[in-house]
Amino acid sequence: MKGLSITLLLLHFFFLPQQQFSQEKPKLVVGIVIDQLRYDYLTRLEKHFLPAKKNSGGFNRLIKNGANLTEAHYTFSNTLTAVGHQTFLSGVNPSRSGIIANDWYAREIKREMYCVSDSTVQAVGIAPEKSAGKMSPKNALVENLCDALKRDSPTSKVIGIALKDRGAILPAGKRADAAYWFDTESGNWITSTYYRATLPDWLNQFNGKKLPESYLGKSWTRLLPEKNYTNIDNAPGEGTLLGESEPVFPHKVFDLRTAADNPLFKRNKLYDPIPATPFGSELTLELAKAAIQGEALGQRGVTDILTVSISTVDYCGHIFGYESHEAQDLVIRLDRQLDDFFKFIDKKIGFENCLFVLTADHGVAPIPEQTVGGLRLYEKPFLDSLKAAVDTLYPNVIEAFTNSEVYLNQKEIAEKKYELGEVEKFVGLMGMHLNGIVDYYTRQELLYLKEVLEFDSVGTMVLNSFHPARSGDVKLVLKENAFFSYRQTGTTHGTHYRYDTHVPILFCGKGIRRGTFSQKSAVIDIAPTLHKLLGLNAPLRYDGRILTEILR
Repeated sequence: MKGLSITLLLLHFFFLPQQQFSQEKPKLVVGIVIDQLRYDYLTRLEKHFLPAKKNSGGFNRLIKNGANLTEAHYTFSNTLTAVGHQTFLSGVNPSRSGIIANDWYAREIKREMYCVSDSTVQAVGIAPEKSAGKMSPKNALVENLCDALKRDSPTSKVIGIALKDRGAILPAGKRADAAYWFDTESGNWITSTYYRATLPDWLNQFNGKKLPESYLGKSWTRLLPEKNYTNIDNAPGEGTLLGESEPVFPHKVFDLRTAADNPLFKRNKLYDPIPATPFGSELTLELAKAAIQGEALGQRGVTDILTVSISTVDYCGHIFGYESHEAQDLVIRLDRQLDDFFKFIDKKIGFENCLFVLTADHGVAPIPEQTVGGLRLYEKPFLDSLKAAVDTLYPNVIEAFTNSEVYLNQKEIAEKKYELGEVEKFVGLMGMHLNGIVDYYTRQELLYLKEVLEFDSVGTMVLNSFHPARSGDVKLVLKENAFFSYRQTGTTHGTHYRYDTHVPILFCGKGIRRGTFSQKSAVIDIAPTLHKLLGLNAPLRYDGRILTEILR
């Protein structure tokens, strides 16, 4: 699996020229990330989306009035939420950004590190000591497009919004005015002292409306007649919503207050049931509207940026799978919610005065029980088997295993005077003897031999995910349609396969040519393209290219 020269496949680095784009700048850049939206959602559900009209339409309003890049992919193998959100507006691979996963094993503290955790800050909007608010972008090692805008135009505002903390924080960059995420314990939208000491008045007012509480006990039914949905309701491998026993419509948002004494739910927070339902995306877009109104985004004579991540498709998809009635209905409803959001922008700023870009942070694998050759693996038994095999020659050298990466005990290897490269190879070979593993890459190969070895496209994607200080020592490559699962139902993502890497990229607005573009493109191309469109002078080194084919 190491066939073509790596020098031909690695994405080039470049400095953007310091020249202004010739036309008037947008008043507001709206960056939308839909968590887990595989590209084929747009084609499978197109007939159910609202039509594009002069002042209406959801997905189709962007598609028909903008550029639709139909072959857009991620360029790395760790297709995970934090990595996709970091890549979106940084334009660099995780090998440079340092955000290699949602969590990674940190050797210096001998435990996993969460991508946006920051013990030096306090929560804002809830009790200061609450861990839900101890978050910031400090673990990202690069600045992004938003930071470049702030350096060029300090009075511009950058706001990030998402149910997930990492979905709000990472796209907005290091210099953002604020990032706001949802606390499922209190029902408040919160931030941290990294950004500000108190919540703005408009957000206090929004939290005071208690919208999340209004969703508890609410029913979720299909928007369209059942015949419009493919697959069966209650297909093999589907999971259930919190408080339910069957994965079938109609659903109800479980009110945990009705089961306060039930030990099954003692670890759940009151508003945990909301994010996997359409009410989660409704809540997110309502906050986005409030942010536009409260911060006067796009209404102050400078270009502002609003990033909005819709987390609900991911929450729902993990439980039910992307072919489920629930996931289909969620996206169909999201189309209507986007239509409403765009109409709000029309009234406040003017749709034509904005620049929109929409993508996803990753795709998702099919549910194994519905797929020929599908395989659901579990980390603990897998790791037990791997350790048993490796210990026959090199005892006690495996320190941790996460993200399909083996972290070795460097101290043990040095004390026993083992040859590190041989240990890595042996671990990889033993991994390939286990069900579901088809290849491996070692630290020695990725770090020291990358200029002389010949990697194929898979190896290049693994290399683009490899950060020397944060990645493991042996990357195990899963076979297609296999993944490590935390439950006996549902699905996930995180590989180099097309179902995880192929995502939409839609541009619409100032400076964008209308049309469908089938050329190969990548999510790392979004930031350099926006950089050009905004005429920014602040230089950033991107891994992607300017999408000249979509520019007017």
